[in-house]
Amino acid sequence: MKLIVNGDDFGLTIGVSKGIIDAMKNGIMTDTTAMANMPHFEESIKMAKENGINEMGVHLNLTCGKPILSQIEVASLVTEDGNFYKKPNYMPKEIDMDELEKELRAQISKFISTGMKLNHIDGHHHFYIFNESVFRLVLSLAREFNVPVRCPSSEYMHIVKEFNIKSPDIMIGDFYEGNANEDYLIKRLKELNSLDIVEVMAHPAIIDEELENISSYLNYRTIELNALKSEAIKKFVKGNKIKLIKFSQI
Repeated sequence: MKLIVNGDDFGLTIGVSKGIIDAMKNGIMTDTTAMANMPHFEESIKMAKENGINEMGVHLNLTCGKPILSQIEVASLVTEDGNFYKKPNYMPKEIDMDELEKELRAQISKFISTGMKLNHIDGHHHFYIFNESVFRLVLSLAREFNVPVRCPSSEYMHIVKEFNIKSPDIMIGDFYEGNANEDYLIKRLKELNSLDIVEVMAHPAIIDEELENISSYLNYRTIELNALKSEAIKKFVKGNKIKLIKFSQI
């Protein structure tokens, strides 16, 4: 088995970025995805480079903070105060696909402008699996930039194959809350040991005041971080000859 352990939300806060870097340097985390629209994005990228991280994905985002483009340019994507809707199901059913594409391209362009190598695309709150047209747009961008994509739903895997885009065989998305411990992760990896490439979605962080103000998922992030750094999980990975890889190695 080849295993990708991806840290979502890089750049959400400095504490989140520090936690992800810690998990990559001292644990089994192999990759991460950055939120290019968030205020701490540039500082987080600088921290990554200082710690020898020269590639990562972009965490396309329509549900946290403000867009990169102006409110007028992406009016169908934001609330009256100019912020993104907080969850995909809060978004209007009819969004302007041209506005959506412009904003997603702006996020990718901002990421690329840092000099960090783009190695995959995924989405905050999996926003793109709630609408097939949106998913196809994201896949077209992945194909244009020649990078793999995360497919959170097996129901959409046939579309990924249609676009001939690389993606893990499956994503473990429930390493979360009560399941955020090394015992559960080991159990899931044992269950999936016949697969070639598995991704674990994780959200480690060092909790800071800013994160406390914007996220309800807090203490479990610390538990995730400790689990990813635990001797038990490292021993399991090594003992079962699991190869830790980045998205660029798919």
